[in-house]
Amino acid sequence: MKKIMIMSVGGSAEPVINAVKKGKADYYYFFCSSGPKGSEHLIDDPGDPCGDKRKVKCPKCASEFLSGNPKGHSIVSQTGLSRQQWELINIADPDDLDECYKALMTVKGKIHEAYGDACTVIANYTGGTKTMSVALGLMGIFNESWQLNINKGPRLDLIKVRIGDTPVVVDKWRMYGEHQLIIARKAIQQYDYAHAESVLSDMLSHPLDKETSGQVHDAINACRAFDQWDKFNHESALDLLAGCKAKYQELIIALKKILGRQRVVSGYELVGDLINNAERHAHRGYFDDAVGRLYRATEMFAQTRLKITHNLDSGEMTPGNLPAEIRPKYQTRVRENNRLLLGLRDDYALLADLNDPMGVLFESRSRKITDILKKRNDSIFAHGVRPLSDSDYRKVKETLAGFIEESAVKNGIEYRVPQMPQEGLV
Repeated sequence: MKKIMIMSVGGSAEPVINAVKKGKADYYYFFCSSGPKGSEHLIDDPGDPCGDKRKVKCPKCASEFLSGNPKGHSIVSQTGLSRQQWELINIADPDDLDECYKALMTVKGKIHEAYGDACTVIANYTGGTKTMSVALGLMGIFNESWQLNINKGPRLDLIKVRIGDTPVVVDKWRMYGEHQLIIARKAIQQYDYAHAESVLSDMLSHPLDKETSGQVHDAINACRAFDQWDKFNHESALDLLAGCKAKYQELIIALKKILGRQRVVSGYELVGDLINNAERHAHRGYFDDAVGRLYRATEMFAQTRLKITHNLDSGEMTPGNLPAEIRPKYQTRVRENNRLLLGLRDDYALLADLNDPMGVLFESRSRKITDILKKRNDSIFAHGVRPLSDSDYRKVKETLAGFIEESAVKNGIEYRVPQMPQEGLV
C-alpha cells in the first residue's frame, strides 16, 4: 500500500527534513505559502534557501550577528527526493483558513483519483502558520483513514521547532469521535436512526475509552430499536429496547400496548403509532409517505372500531355477518370467497349504518374529509402524479388526525402513544 505524506511547511526546514527521512513515504505534498518570503522557497530553490539568516543584536555592543547557520540547501536536496516524488501546494494567503482548506481538499481529490483507498495518508501539521496547521489538522481529523503526525523535540525559543525533533502519531480519535457524535445527534434529531446507528458503529472501529465505548454501544442499541419501530417491526424493537428499559420505560410500555402485551390496552394504539410515524416522515420531508400513513391510520381507526365494538373483522367479513336490514346495501361489495371488500369511507358508512357514534360523526364531517382525501388520491403515492408539499400534509393532518382526536375524546378511546425521541440517546 502506498504511503502519502502531506506536510505544512513554515520557516524551519529541519522538522520537514526529519519527517521526510523518517517517514519514508512514496510521495510528498509540501503545503507552503507563496510569495517572496513564502515557505515554498525552502523546497527546491538553488543555493541555501534553508539557511537561518536571522540576525540578533548583541546586548553589550549592539552589533548584529547571525543567530544560526546561514548554510542550508533545499529540502529536496537534503532529503534526496526525485522530482517524481513530490509536489507543491501553494497558497497566497497562509492566514486564510478557507483558502488553506480548499487547497487541501484539492489534494485529497488528487490522492483519491491516483490511489483510491489503496494508500495511507499521513498529515504532518508541524510547520507553517497557525492557520495552515489548523487546516491540515482538521483534514486529518475529518478524514477517518488519515493519520495525524506532529514533530516533537527541543525548542530553543518560541519561534520554531528546530533540529532534533521526531514526528510522532497524534491520537485523533477522541476529536474524531466528538465530531461523529455531532453527526449522529443531528441524524437522531431528524428521526434518521439508521444513519445515526451507522455513524456510531463506525466509532467502535477505533480506540475509545471504556465509558465512551459503553455509551456508544447503548446508543447503537437504542438506534437499532427505534429504526425497527419506525419500520413497524415492533417485536424486534421491543427486544432491542429491553436491554435499556430503565431509560426508555415509557416507550417499552407503549410497544407492549401496541403488541397487546399490557394488562390494560385500548386496541387503538397502532392508530396512534401510525400518526406518529406520519409526523416523522413529514419532519424529514417525505410528505407523500406521511399522508399515506395518515390515510391508513384513519382507515385503521374505523376497522378497529368494527372489530372491538361490533365483532366485525374487515378482512374476513361476509354479508351474513351484517344485520339483515343492511345486507342488501353491501351486496355490491362482495368479492372472492363471499367476503366484503370495504374501503375507508365504506368502513365509516357501515359504522353509521350500525348507529355507531364514530360513523355518525364521520358522516357529519364527510364533505370536508372527502375534499381533503382528494389530495391523497392526486398524489404520486396513490393514484396521481403530483408530489405533496408540507402545506398539503398539514391540511390533511388537521382534518384526518383532527377527526380521530375528536372521535376518540367523544367515545372515550385512548389511542395516543409517545413519539420517538429526537435527543438523549447519546
